[in-house]
Amino acid sequence: MPLFDALFILLAFTVVVGALVFTLDDLFIDIYALVFKMKPKVVTSDFITKIKQVPEKHFAILIANWKEAEVIAPMIRGNLRGLQYSNYTFFLGVYPNDTATWEAAKKLEDLFPHKVVVIVNTQLGPTSKGQMLNEMARQIIDSEISMGRKVDLFLMQDSEDVLHPHSLSLMNYYSANADFVQIPVFSFDVPAASLVGGVYIDEFSESHTKDLLVRERMGAAIPSAGVGTCIGKNLMLKLQDAQEGQFLKEDTLTEDYHLGMMTKQLGFKSKFACVQYEKENGKKEFIATREYFPHMMNASMRQKSRWTLGIAFQGMDNLSWNGTRIDKYFMWRDRRGPLNSVLIVFSGLLLVMFASARATGHLPEILQTNLFQALLFLNLLNMSVRVIQRMKAVSRTNARVHIALVPVRWLLANIINIGATVKAYRQYKESIRTGKRPAWIKTEHRMPENFGKEIEVQST
Repeated sequence: MPLFDALFILLAFTVVVGALVFTLDDLFIDIYALVFKMKPKVVTSDFITKIKQVPEKHFAILIANWKEAEVIAPMIRGNLRGLQYSNYTFFLGVYPNDTATWEAAKKLEDLFPHKVVVIVNTQLGPTSKGQMLNEMARQIIDSEISMGRKVDLFLMQDSEDVLHPHSLSLMNYYSANADFVQIPVFSFDVPAASLVGGVYIDEFSESHTKDLLVRERMGAAIPSAGVGTCIGKNLMLKLQDAQEGQFLKEDTLTEDYHLGMMTKQLGFKSKFACVQYEKENGKKEFIATREYFPHMMNASMRQKSRWTLGIAFQGMDNLSWNGTRIDKYFMWRDRRGPLNSVLIVFSGLLLVMFASARATGHLPEILQTNLFQALLFLNLLNMSVRVIQRMKAVSRTNARVHIALVPVRWLLANIINIGATVKAYRQYKESIRTGKRPAWIKTEHRMPENFGKEIEVQST
């Protein structure tokens, strides 16, 4: 057999079998969600009234900042007005060498002394988001008595987040029976032409209206999304005891993901609170955190390389394959991203080889058999199901115009993920070679155009 034919056949079966395994893996989640009727919980105004009657615990809302002078003021102003909850404090972590952000945060503290507290990191920035949040948590706990602010719940948010008015009430309600509460995170609507930004609409819609619900139902650990994550005081202290004073692991770029895994390992209960409430006009609205995600290709690759590096590569080092069989299964799903990217590259090579074979009129006989054709058909069918599932998810969370764009953005997402995998692998190898931690890959943040800018908020 000619070498080209042998390589052609090997590559063809590697791609079709590998793709079939991955798509069947996803199909299992689809079927599980269908059988057990896993979908967002739809509530009425009666439920909102119910959760608001629960005594309010004090939230410490932690926001780590590096070079966020442009967005921190509108973020705080807008959320102070929007939140329908009283007992909370925004803690703004800043670095001593980030003067612009420090000054912007200090102005907010002066304007809203009962709602905003600035915490200055003892280290020069940037360190890492995990280090900053750990520093903030330690200072808050150490100064509870002197500040007269006893904290019950810690909520992680970013400087570009828009919190839903009922989000604190919802987390306060579920915190009675769970030490870790995660609410959904979704992208704002973006222009149809913003295909990169739209990729995040698609991915978070599917993950946070189906995948995490299945994960919770099966008893697996729920990873933190980094924002919209609420943890109780007892869990905070236990995490600090277990990790040398750190509630977030500082030597990983996905400290939020690691937090969710550790919560399960330490025996604490988690809750994914995916709730839609039906408003008086009949429209349904998610109680979720909304934000803008990167809308440029390079920025998206940088951000996703951080996720890939932290979850797939550092996750293997830090978490290994600990936990139950269900935990291990979902770890496999979380870490298979680089393999997906390799398979996509192989698929591209396979298309080139098929084109060459068609041009020359020579296609290996085994690739013309019913078996191979059946494998191709199954993959095509499964990929169609994947796209339909994602379109269904997007229909729940964003404007209808985005539904039709899912197939195009699905292809674009694969290209972004390939670039992110290459970047992540290079960073991982470099960190092993030098012994240095990978650098904090910061994402540029932006707020909705008029959010928090045109309003005044009572300082009390």
